[in-house]
Amino acid sequence: MSRPIATGGIFAGPQAAQDARVKNELMKKLKENGVLPDEQLDAFKSHVVSYYDSKVAFQGQHSRQLRSSRLGQREVEEKFDNMYLHGFIAAVVDYIEKHVSNDRCIRVYEDVMSAIPTERSRPPASKPNPREKIETPFSVSRAVLSPIYTSQSTFTLSTNFHKAPSSIKSNAQLIETLASATGKSASSAISIRSQITWWDSLSGDGSGMLDGRIGRVTGGRLGRDHMLSDVPNHFVRDCLMNYINTQLEEDKREDARKAVFSDLTPDEIERYSILIMEKAERDKPKSDEELIARVSGDKQLKHPSERARVLQLGIAIDRIDEEIDLTPKPRFARRDHYREVLHRSVVRPGLKRVDTEEARIDVGLDIDRDCDQIRAMIARFTNGTEWTVDQFRLVLGDVPRPKLSAFLEMDGPRKGIASPIYALAWEFFKKREMLGYPLTSTSNASGVLQERDGNRGKRASTDGKNGEPSKKRTRRAKQDTR
Repeated sequence: MSRPIATGGIFAGPQAAQDARVKNELMKKLKENGVLPDEQLDAFKSHVVSYYDSKVAFQGQHSRQLRSSRLGQREVEEKFDNMYLHGFIAAVVDYIEKHVSNDRCIRVYEDVMSAIPTERSRPPASKPNPREKIETPFSVSRAVLSPIYTSQSTFTLSTNFHKAPSSIKSNAQLIETLASATGKSASSAISIRSQITWWDSLSGDGSGMLDGRIGRVTGGRLGRDHMLSDVPNHFVRDCLMNYINTQLEEDKREDARKAVFSDLTPDEIERYSILIMEKAERDKPKSDEELIARVSGDKQLKHPSERARVLQLGIAIDRIDEEIDLTPKPRFARRDHYREVLHRSVVRPGLKRVDTEEARIDVGLDIDRDCDQIRAMIARFTNGTEWTVDQFRLVLGDVPRPKLSAFLEMDGPRKGIASPIYALAWEFFKKREMLGYPLTSTSNASGVLQERDGNRGKRASTDGKNGEPSKKRTRRAKQDTR
């Protein structure tokens, strides 16, 4: 039997006692998982101390070679008892990586790490998880007996599933299956597990913190420690398919796919792989130049400070989840009757003169979209249409870029509700809606306007700077803009 770790010594005190309890719980978990039999206890202690000393030495601090005599064992015991908790946990993870097979390493790791005190008992934050969205018809295991529907689902799933519930692989089993099929070490499997868990911790205003040495993810979307069990199973499947597509040697990919996605037919696996490759291409990070072009078009940015502000705005709008549900929420908020209203056209970028019919529209005071919906609408509207972000903010009263960036970087249905940008952007989209224009298409704007007003002259060219009409116009066009 192993003795409990001592709580005295040079680190005596309440914290030392707490740390000793955690260390004992970690060792208990190792025993329960069959990783630490009693006869291996001395070897385990030596491993932990040697690992800790090697890391201390790596950081440039002096580490004395342990002696193999009885005196040396007393040194091991003393160092083992008085080791800082974080170093002890790192040594335990290293022990798991070296002594647990790759076909069960994730389950052992998760169970052992559950002994560390966390805030997991605290209710998770209510932030929506973009990873809940089902990206392909094959993301959800075909082993389930009933279809899964969510408000964010892209695909309707068939009820003709052909596997028993027991064949569903858990998140841990999926990673272990990949490791077994490809000969990956337990260390590699745990690293994959940690990276996926960190990805799932991402939210609109940041992410969790990944401790690379122990694989622990703290904070993030849930506002507490993040574990692999918090990650949607279909997201883990998508991540592993992408890993196989991009990180494995080509001659290992087919066997890895068959092993991990045994619920799918060979044809379904091939289609799944293609869909994930297409998604990875869509999600590829944009270059600085692409982000800047979305904001300012082909405008020449003369000063580094202006470029920095434009890039910040481009990054802010690129990070917005454009796929959230845009269903109206009647009377979500009410705008101030005395606030500024739009004085430029919502139909064509750069047009100062507002069309007669457009000017007559009264959108009322009740706002029927929340702040996150408005942010998503701005992102969708300026993504691939003839409007740049700068042209859009000009309609809102030439809102300064830093202020628009600050609004777009917020996350939450009521975050930004007091900002004038919220009400003005809602008015912009409400007017377009009442005029019959879709959110993401503006190509027929001039034709519709001219049909509504037969006396309108030719559409002015928008080749001028900042989307403003150029100076070369017909006489009649000049009269129209007075």
